[in-house]
Amino acid sequence: MGRGAVFVWRWSRGFSSASPVSRRLIVLFVLVLAWLPGCESSREVPPTLASPDISGEVAENGAVVDPHGDGLDARPATDGGAEHGGAGRRPDVLLIIVDTLRADRLPLYGFRHGRTPVLNQLAQQGVVFDRALAASASTVPSHASLFTSRFVREHSVGFSNGGTVLGEEPTLAEQFRDAGYITAGFISNIMLNTLTGLARGFQIYDDRLPEAEKNRPDFFERDAPLTTRRAISFLEQVGDVPVFLLVHYQDPHGPYTPPDRVRKAVSVPAKKDEPELPFNETQSGFEGIPAYQVLEDLHRPSEYENRYVAEILYTDRWMGLLLDAFEKHRPDAEHVILFTSDHGESLGEEGHWFAHGHTSMPDLARIPMVLRAPGVEPGRRSELVSQVDVMPTLLEFAGLPIPEGLSGIALGPHLRGETPLPSRAIYMDLGVETGVYDAEGMTRVRFPNLAAGESGDTREALIERYTWGDGASLTRREGEMTLPVTVTEYLSNVTPSNEALAEPDEDQVERLRALGYIEPAGAGKDSVEPAGD
Repeated sequence: MGRGAVFVWRWSRGFSSASPVSRRLIVLFVLVLAWLPGCESSREVPPTLASPDISGEVAENGAVVDPHGDGLDARPATDGGAEHGGAGRRPDVLLIIVDTLRADRLPLYGFRHGRTPVLNQLAQQGVVFDRALAASASTVPSHASLFTSRFVREHSVGFSNGGTVLGEEPTLAEQFRDAGYITAGFISNIMLNTLTGLARGFQIYDDRLPEAEKNRPDFFERDAPLTTRRAISFLEQVGDVPVFLLVHYQDPHGPYTPPDRVRKAVSVPAKKDEPELPFNETQSGFEGIPAYQVLEDLHRPSEYENRYVAEILYTDRWMGLLLDAFEKHRPDAEHVILFTSDHGESLGEEGHWFAHGHTSMPDLARIPMVLRAPGVEPGRRSELVSQVDVMPTLLEFAGLPIPEGLSGIALGPHLRGETPLPSRAIYMDLGVETGVYDAEGMTRVRFPNLAAGESGDTREALIERYTWGDGASLTRREGEMTLPVTVTEYLSNVTPSNEALAEPDEDQVERLRALGYIEPAGAGKDSVEPAGD
């Protein structure tokens, strides 16, 4: 089957006729480059794997051939002088990212109604971070922060969840590639396609997405079985060379459609006086179910949350096969495995249901993070960590140099007891709203409009202060708040974003509006609502 390509533009415009509120609306679109392989996936409990052949992508001598022919750098895996085999071999590194996964819906973080046996076992072998934070509530900016160790205002993707591309910032995959690793990424979300620039440094970047979302036929994805099979096939053929492997799972992202057998394996009880939610006509989750999340005639929150938790279990089961294959095919080196998410999902907080992209509060900011690495004792850590720490942490464990100018911190020396973590601010940034997290709590900066947020103009911003309670809960503190100079400097020093495409013409705008991608202003209560990802 041939290549299917859909190009969708970022579009920002005020719609004064739609609302009395004078506000610009960011509408986030995707640059879609979806490859449609000649196989169909099945949303089933893991069967015997029939892995697709990618032998044409990894040659016998370890050279990597770009599977798309889209200009990804293909070079021998021995560039950089990495050692092969023996006691001096560098560790293989596996990075697992699960889309739209909030920490507090995992048993690992105290949730009693879910099941994740594979993740639980990994956690017993590694370090669990109780206060890990996303850099953004949208997929592309958060991955850009994770890949570059820069907060959202510091990298060229910026706040946009489509329509911008990563610039020249050094990436995690580039560092591993230049050190002689084979770098491979298997992704499942259309937002992460090759044209975003996030593929830079990956010698294999597999964004072949054969499936359309249930409610959005122009948004393509790939479920856990196909993604796992592709990654395992790579592991079976890669040979005895150091590997940096990224596997991204999409399944917990809505709409939540787990197989029936998996859905029935978990049970989220309905809360007392549970409301019936209306179906929203837009992608906003404010006081209703976003259009892209609507399932049959289901209106109760517990019905959707049960399916969300089942999607997590479904991902966990397939991740188990990935980890088994990783251990089987990479037996001669100590591994580094890091598990995390790009952002969370709102489940009724501040009136928002089954949505993300609209707030910097913990329902979207708090993500799971589990690290298993040589020389690190298993346990739990309560210190704040961020997605921007992933790049320096993985490089340090691999014994590779860390580029200068990163915002993140290598966590290895801290975990080994060599150095303490410094006191610092960690930013969760949406542009129109920024959450500034620190050891004492969180400061929420809510800008009056997107223009003020993008420029960091705080003169009319609403500033709220919260302090940590038990675990990762926050309590609002009353009184006027002022921002430290370091925070105002961060807010005002904005890296220009790299715009991917020119503004669409009116015919294109009307087509996009007909498809439901452009929403009128005021779709959310008093915040900018994204069109979803």
